Amino acid sequence: MQDFHPATLFVIAQETLGFLLWLGIGLAVIVLALYAVALIRGIALRGAPLRIAAILGILVGIVAMAAAPMMTDAGFSHLVAGIDYVFIALIGIGGFVASIIALTPVFAVFGFGGAREERVSLTAPAE
Repeated sequence: MQDFHPATLFVIAQETLGFLLWLGIGLAVIVLALYAVALIRGIALRGAPLRIAAILGILVGIVAMAAAPMMTDAGFSHLVAGIDYVFIALIGIGGFVASIIALTPVFAVFGFGGAREERVSLTAPAE
């Protein structure tokens, strides 16, 4: 079970992904910061920003499904078993969900149709 230690898994991910690991971590930090900015400013993460992100997410999912076989040593002719198509569909769904999670705060914070909400208060209002 020592092989599943978080430090070991991190080193394996770093060796496998290289610079892309740090790029992904950096982008995740930026997305979390945008969620925090949207929460602090009281910007709604629904409505037009969510719809725009969903439309782009569909496109990203389709592109991910089309590019997945070509990015490996296999091609579409190597998709033989049903599980191959299941995994291609999961790649598309993953691209869709990741796009919605990453793009919704971007569109909301930068003003693509976001409605304002009341600010979040951590204490009860004074009466």
